[in-house]
Amino acid sequence: MEKSRDTLKRALPVFAVLAALIVLAVVLYIYARTSLKALRLGMSMSRDAYAGIMARTIPSLVGMGLSAVLVAVLSLSFQTITESRVLTPSMIGFDSVFIATQTILVFVFGSSNRWFANAVLNYLLSAGVMVAVSVTMYGIMLRKNKNNIVFLLLFGLILSGIVRSGVNYIEVLMDPDEFQQVRSATSVTVNNMNTAIIGITAPLMILLTAAMLARHRIYDVMSLGEANAVNLGIAYTSELRLNLLLIAAGMSVVTAMIGSLTFLGLIAVNISRELFQTYRHKILFTGAALTASFVLIAGQTLVELLEYAVPVTVIIDLAGCSYMFFLILRENRV
Repeated sequence: MEKSRDTLKRALPVFAVLAALIVLAVVLYIYARTSLKALRLGMSMSRDAYAGIMARTIPSLVGMGLSAVLVAVLSLSFQTITESRVLTPSMIGFDSVFIATQTILVFVFGSSNRWFANAVLNYLLSAGVMVAVSVTMYGIMLRKNKNNIVFLLLFGLILSGIVRSGVNYIEVLMDPDEFQQVRSATSVTVNNMNTAIIGITAPLMILLTAAMLARHRIYDVMSLGEANAVNLGIAYTSELRLNLLLIAAGMSVVTAMIGSLTFLGLIAVNISRELFQTYRHKILFTGAALTASFVLIAGQTLVELLEYAVPVTVIIDLAGCSYMFFLILRENRV
C-alpha cells in the first residue's frame, strides 16, 4: 500500500504538468481560430463572430478530448491483453468496415436514403455493423478458449485488405455524384469531425472510459500473463472477450466521429510507460489519457497556426511510425 502511495505521489507532479500543457494547447487553439485568423485577414473580431466561431470550436475540443482519452485507454488495455507495446486496436480494421458500410449503403439505397443522410441513424448503423463484425471475428478466432490474439490480428488485417479491395471496385461502378457523397462521409478527420453526433457519442465515450478505468486492477493482474492471471483467480477467457467487446464498441465510436487515429494510442501509451515506470494501470490510464489529449490538441493547434498546411493525422502518423520502428528495434536488442 505504501509503495502504491509513493508511486501516486511521484506521478501527481507529472499529471499536473500534462494538465497545464493541455490548458496551454487549448488556449492557443482558441487563439489560432479567433484572434490570429482575424489578424491574418486584417479584420476586427466582433462579439457575434467570436461567438459563432466558439460555437464550432467548443464541440471540436470536446470531441478531440474525449476521443483522445478513449483511444489511449483502449490502446493500453489492448496492449495489456496482447502483451505487446507495438500493437493498437486500429490494426483489427475498424476504419475499413466503416468505409464499407457507407459505400454499400449508398450503392444499394442511394445517398438520399435516411440511413445515410441522417447523421444519427448513420452513426447507429455504422457502429452496430462495426461491433457486429468485431464480435463475429472474436467468436471465430477465439473459439474453444484459444486466446490467440495473433491470429485475430492477422485475420483483421486480411479482412481489412479484402474489404478495401471490394470497396474500390464498388466505387468504380457508382454514380460520380454519389461517389463524392461517400468520399465526404468517409473522409472523417479531426478537421471535419462529425460533431452532429456528439450528443450521442460523448455519453458513450464517457461510459466506456469509466468502464475501462473501473477494471484497472484486473488489468494489473492480466499484465502478468494468462497463466499467472488464472492462478490468481482471473477468469481470463471471459475477461479477454469482455475487453475485446469494449474495445470494439469504443473504436466504433471514435472511428465514426473523428476517423482513424491509428498511432495516437501507441504514442500516448508508450510515453506514459516511460514517464511513470509502473505496472499500475490506474496511473498508466491517467498518464496515457492526458498525453493523448495533449498530443491531439497540440497537433491540431499546430495545424491551425500553419493554416492547414498539413493534416494533424499526418503529423501523428509520422511520429507514430518512427516511434514504432524505435520500439521494435529496441525490443529486438533486448
